Amino acid sequence: MTSTSPLAGDARRTAEELLSGPDRGVLLSMSKDPDAKVTFVTTSPGGVHHGCAVKVATTPRASLAVEAEGRALVGLRRMPLGSLRDTIPRYVDSFREGSTAVLVSSIVPGVPMSVGYHNWLHTARPQAVRTDLRLASRWLRAFQQHTAGPATPLVWAAAVRDDVAGRWDGHPDLAAALGRLDAAVDVLQGSHTPTSAVHGDFWFGNLLVTGDEVSGVIDWESAAMSGCPLRDRARFALSYCLYLDRHTRPGHRVLGHPGLRRASFGSGVRYGLLGTSWLSSTVREFLAGGLEDLGLPRGHWYAVALAGLGEIAASANDETFGADHLGLLARLPPHPRLERRQA
Repeated sequence: MTSTSPLAGDARRTAEELLSGPDRGVLLSMSKDPDAKVTFVTTSPGGVHHGCAVKVATTPRASLAVEAEGRALVGLRRMPLGSLRDTIPRYVDSFREGSTAVLVSSIVPGVPMSVGYHNWLHTARPQAVRTDLRLASRWLRAFQQHTAGPATPLVWAAAVRDDVAGRWDGHPDLAAALGRLDAAVDVLQGSHTPTSAVHGDFWFGNLLVTGDEVSGVIDWESAAMSGCPLRDRARFALSYCLYLDRHTRPGHRVLGHPGLRRASFGSGVRYGLLGTSWLSSTVREFLAGGLEDLGLPRGHWYAVALAGLGEIAASANDETFGADHLGLLARLPPHPRLERRQA
């Protein structure tokens, strides 16, 4: 991405300084993905971008993602976001250091929801979990309302099916996974839903919370200015369930969730979708409520979850993560069958 800022020359000169020492910034995150990025806040007094978030790509693939996020932030600023405008980073500048893309954006306030999620027994407490899902749902509902477009045929599940077939041709789990996606297509086809802007990676690690509200949403590199609004709701529900057993030893019970043990990949997702616990009913209500907001039947929640799993399998930048989701999709029933399992 070529910088369009009048500060571009100064930015290029200060980029090396921003990266040159610990007194120049505070490291916020360093991802371990194949398209890894480093994100930090500049602290040098009087610097060109003092107090901004700087995201630096570490690979050519990451540079494409960083540039995509810059375009998304510019596009979002052109939308009538209302009060949500302050929850989305503002594009400040972008430039390249050789082949490395750098994005500078404003800082949005809040603590990542993932911090609370991983606190001891947080996900074992019904009220804490319901609060997380309520905050995410409230922000997402407002975002979709502010960016709503005309109603169009709901072809998301069919598009996901094609993407999965294209990526995983020859994989032993492909046929079963496509069978589940066929079931989702059968349920969702013929429906119409308004389009909206889509975050594309709407999981709890990208939501910042202050008090009783989502005060920031970050990492817009997978965003689309117009798409299927069910994508973000499915991604949040699935990711929230996926890590329920993260702090449990293999084979052991997950505290607060009768019937859930840390077993194969995605045990928490299966439990969240098909279990009979308080958490399962909360997750299903989260999905059903999103359908109702869009004027669609609440009973389509399971088809939305299947399509969401397929989307992760098709788009994950880590091959193992994508294949694990493909296998999880293949092992789920094509239609919901609630499971009352013994602890």
